[in-house]
Amino acid sequence: MSDGITEGIIDRLSGLPNIKVISRTSAFRYKQREIEPQKVAKELGVEALVMGRVIQRGDDLSVSAELVDAREDKQLWGEQYSRKLADIHSVQQEIATAVSGNLQVRLTSEEKTRLNKSSATNPEAYQLYLKGRYHANQTTAAGLKKSIEYFQQAIDIDPSYALAYSGLADSYSSLGGGWLYLSPSDSFPKAKAAAMKALELDDTLAEAHAALAYATFFDWDWPSAEREFKRAIELNPNSALSHDRYAECLKTRLRFNESMAEAQRAQELDPLSPEIVAQLGTVYLFTRRYDDSIAQYQKALDLNPNLPVVRTLRAWAYAMKRMYPQALAEFDKIPDQDKAVGAENQLVASGLGWVYAVSGRRADALKIAKEFRDLSSRTYVDFYQVATIYAGLDDKDEAFRLIEKGYAQHSAIMPWLAADVFWYGMRSDPRYADLLRRIGLPQ
Repeated sequence: MSDGITEGIIDRLSGLPNIKVISRTSAFRYKQREIEPQKVAKELGVEALVMGRVIQRGDDLSVSAELVDAREDKQLWGEQYSRKLADIHSVQQEIATAVSGNLQVRLTSEEKTRLNKSSATNPEAYQLYLKGRYHANQTTAAGLKKSIEYFQQAIDIDPSYALAYSGLADSYSSLGGGWLYLSPSDSFPKAKAAAMKALELDDTLAEAHAALAYATFFDWDWPSAEREFKRAIELNPNSALSHDRYAECLKTRLRFNESMAEAQRAQELDPLSPEIVAQLGTVYLFTRRYDDSIAQYQKALDLNPNLPVVRTLRAWAYAMKRMYPQALAEFDKIPDQDKAVGAENQLVASGLGWVYAVSGRRADALKIAKEFRDLSSRTYVDFYQVATIYAGLDDKDEAFRLIEKGYAQHSAIMPWLAADVFWYGMRSDPRYADLLRRIGLPQ
């Protein structure tokens, strides 16, 4: 419940453009810890902190909250709330209003309306929504599928619950696009439908616009994706996730300066999220700033060394510098179960196959490619990923044959075709330009 109240306050304050609000990943690193306000404020790059405690006994809630000026270690405001569980949204609203008032934030009438907007729903539906958010944040196949169950249960109880629809949309997009756990046909139509329903219920909900942006991005609908990302950021300028995903979208359009600005803004808002920190490394990777890329990925790994995808990206940067022993050393640090060919390891396993290919280990590369072909008879395999291995082997005909299969699948990785490092040796081939044209990517 404390997580839910915290996220609710963050979400309300994030809609205010004149203050910087740190996102959940960084904020939650200090959960249940004794902290030194000045030290935490310095780590997060802020001047004030909101701290509190939540005690739940049945339907009774006891919430204490305080706003602290971290520079002087002085309390600016504090309050105790004793409410019923059904009143949780009003507590979030009152705390957010008190914080903005004590920070002397100047609000327009529209901003005041958004800050004070009621998001009340059935308490049971809200609890289910919070469980969905918790499991979605695990970003595993099991976690995302579990989150869908909880979001759907929340919708069954309250069919007008727009936030639950946006959560449902985001989980389907993450399953199909972010992690390749589901095929595009099994994920993106459901994601788009849920996001559209959320907007039908509340077109001022930033999360719904962000969810629709993500779904339309993977649907290769570039104008709609950009429009929705911009609207999501307009409604919630402090959403690190929206800035991060918009940076991803801009990268695929080869608009690297804009992408870098969005990635930097995301990092300012969520400086302790390794995934957010890694985004800037990928901008460097695609702009051939390999040393900067390697250093940025290391910053992400310093926050969490157990990130197979980030280690894979770092290995690619080393490989582009032809530092193959260092590239393969990154894979040595990934547990075997996380780099073996499998439905949940496609990015990492194919990434290893590409490094084998470009480093001269042809037999090892072909072994991974064969394992992917065998796997495709049992479950969904994104053939864009397999095509990259043949691109590394300079087998252009097989690479293009497989990438055409990826095109037919509506591969979730296809948006990166114009930017990805795998295709540098194939860009003069007319088949490459033809694919870019059909997908609507810049030449």
